[in-house]
Amino acid sequence: VAMAELPKAKVAKLVQSFLPPTMKLNSKSAPVMCELLKEFLQLVAGEAQDIVEKSKGGRILPHHIITALQNLGFSEYAEAMKGELKRLQEASKKRPKMKKRKLGDMRSDDFVLA
Repeated sequence: VAMAELPKAKVAKLVQSFLPPTMKLNSKSAPVMCELLKEFLQLVAGEAQDIVEKSKGGRILPHHIITALQNLGFSEYAEAMKGELKRLQEASKKRPKMKKRKLGDMRSDDFVLA
């Protein structure tokens, strides 16, 4: 399976945001960071896939990713992800729920033609 390319400019901008203002990322470093990120994502996704397959599941869920990070020795990151997951869950509880409407309930003015 071919891996998608990460946008080098976006990765460079993200990495630059973590650096002090006095430090710049060399233009030749962006492709290296992209490859590093791809390898890391592939490693974590592969481990998470193994966890899902062992549990006879069909989808990688957030807790699978956290367990994968722990299994790979990235417990510090797993703990950070637990906190981020909790924050996202709390934020989604505060958002207003969208009403689900059946197709028959839609009015003609629900559709806008461009």
